[in-house]
Amino acid sequence: MRFLALARTHFRLAARQRALWIVSLGLALLSVTITVNPGLSFETDNPAALALTAQMLALMPPVAYAAAFTDLASESERLGISEIEASAPVPPFELVAARVAGALAAMALPSVGVLLFCAGGQMLHGNVWALLQAAVLLAGVVLPAALVAAALSAFAGSLLPRALARIAAIVAWFGVLFLGVFVPTPTAGGGLRVHIAADPVAQVLFGSTPLLDSPESAVTAATPLEAIALLALKLAAAVALLAAAGAIARKRTYRRR
Repeated sequence: MRFLALARTHFRLAARQRALWIVSLGLALLSVTITVNPGLSFETDNPAALALTAQMLALMPPVAYAAAFTDLASESERLGISEIEASAPVPPFELVAARVAGALAAMALPSVGVLLFCAGGQMLHGNVWALLQAAVLLAGVVLPAALVAAALSAFAGSLLPRALARIAAIVAWFGVLFLGVFVPTPTAGGGLRVHIAADPVAQVLFGSTPLLDSPESAVTAATPLEAIALLALKLAAAVALLAAAGAIARKRTYRRR
């Protein structure tokens, strides 16, 4: 209960960023409109269509998260309340976890709502497992991406002023996409065409084609081991960035003293 109370407090603080929340909502709604199948994901019973929506939610709304979490690690230091938090009868890990969970829940709420809405539509069209599939996609695709974007934002915020940190975090998120999601392939005319790689979790569990915009591609599908490894890498990278952001924020405060 103590963790939930702390997370609720940080949820309310994050929800005050109305402009960024609206941007997150807009990007989440836009994600639903991107499809390679006939009809939108809530107009069919095809789990692959639901998986595609989840992958778009893992690409687009994190742009807003990258701008929203620049104070995640440094806020308590900047406000001078880190000593109060340190003296509270709460383990430091629980404080950090509640801060991240509450803030992330506030910003990711539009994506969660959109995916559940699409799952509800699929249930009406005969996919009785749609809600369970949506829960798996949230845990394995949407939220890990959101956590990475939030961690990038927190790390940038610990190093730079807020305005610059937001720009740097957004650029860093696009860098992550270009390294792991956007796949350039040569064309017959000697140029390059950029494809969108499917998330390995969606490939393994929902039959997504390796390249979302090129179902006929001969690219080999991901294996279950690769899906697990990439998911673990995302979580480890996010934890490392958040830990580094907290350490940097504390050192910057000490230098001011």
